[in-house]
Amino acid sequence: MTDHGRDCVFTDARAVLAALLGGLDVAAPGLITDVYITGSIALGDGRPGQSDLDVVLVRDVHADNAATMAALEPVMVALRRTHPRPMVDGIVLGRADLAAGPDGVVGPRPFLIDGKAHLGEQSSGRNPVTWQTLAQCGITWRGTPLAGLPLWQDPDALDAWVRGNLVSYWRPWWASSDRLFSRMGIVSLHPWFSEWGVLGVTRLHYTLVTGKITSKHAAGSYALETFPDRWHRILREAMRYRERRREGAMYRGDPVGRRRDARDYVAMVIADALGNGRRG
Repeated sequence: MTDHGRDCVFTDARAVLAALLGGLDVAAPGLITDVYITGSIALGDGRPGQSDLDVVLVRDVHADNAATMAALEPVMVALRRTHPRPMVDGIVLGRADLAAGPDGVVGPRPFLIDGKAHLGEQSSGRNPVTWQTLAQCGITWRGTPLAGLPLWQDPDALDAWVRGNLVSYWRPWWASSDRLFSRMGIVSLHPWFSEWGVLGVTRLHYTLVTGKITSKHAAGSYALETFPDRWHRILREAMRYRERRREGAMYRGDPVGRRRDARDYVAMVIADALGNGRRG
């Protein structure tokens, strides 16, 4: 387990963190003892204006959900007003939860999504990917360095979660764009569709093969080395749009062709990922 430097945390994310923690420290001194950054920023692929700020907040051992939510809710309201971007996503855990893992966390926990505070048992951060990212490359912003913590890791649970996500999210997402003259069919003509789908499923393929988490950009590089040349055009287009580069468009004037290749690629990767065991 390693902690890397804070230099990859871009300026806007630093400002949001300062406002978030400053507000919480005033509202409830001592409530948040440790702060860890995950997501694209921890993976070295955070992009100002695009990336959310993904965090794990660790609360004092004596704090309960009621006290945590009482502090979080007004602070998040103020944060959305003063620092609307990047939006904060994450989960509030206890120190023992870090060792227990997502399935060992019993009952509801406060969590943040799209800049708002909620309380529940289901959140985007309550899964093996969050714990693996913490162990692999999480950034300690406050408190005990991650390298000194007994973090939960379970390769089989991570593998199962990724396969489940491919089936429960990505297959329906792909199927929703089947008809061109539908809401998602129209959306699929936008280059965003290629970036989200092509790089999204590739990240999961990488995890099944290696047991590790990767960024969207690194996933694209992995795919260029892994899959045949026929897929390189759509991969390079997805990476170009991810980087918001105007030059080098691979489907200029051909959104239907880009849609076709993106859908074919996503279907191929899902089938390949689910048809193979862990190969790393």
